[in-house]
Amino acid sequence: MRSRLEARLRPLGVTGIQYTILAMVAARPGLSSAELSRRFFVTPQTMNETVAGLARRGLVTRCAAPGNRRVLILAPTADGLALLADCDRIADAVEADAFGWLGAEETARLRRLARRLLRGPRRLRDAGSGS
Repeated sequence: MRSRLEARLRPLGVTGIQYTILAMVAARPGLSSAELSRRFFVTPQTMNETVAGLARRGLVTRCAAPGNRRVLILAPTADGLALLADCDRIADAVEADAFGWLGAEETARLRRLARRLLRGPRRLRDAGSGS
């Protein structure tokens, strides 16, 4: 799935990780690069490089957080939201290609199970963080 998505996103000049970051920034206002690095299990420097690339392309902005000027809060730009919509359409098509053979009831069950896994017990979510 990931390789299919990467291949379909390539003409837009976006990687799967960049798409995911853009989607998270749009869905969760107030995220910082540091918070994203923790969610992606990468170093803050690695995330900063990725976010800086999105900022250079005019897809996200970074501004100081009201309570802490050292923390930079991310927000999608209009261009970023437009690109995100294009990426979403591609992701939907890749998902339809992969899972289109499932019936409506099976698809609904798969989505419920995936959401349940994402919201699963804290011990599973934090397993990779060493805590």
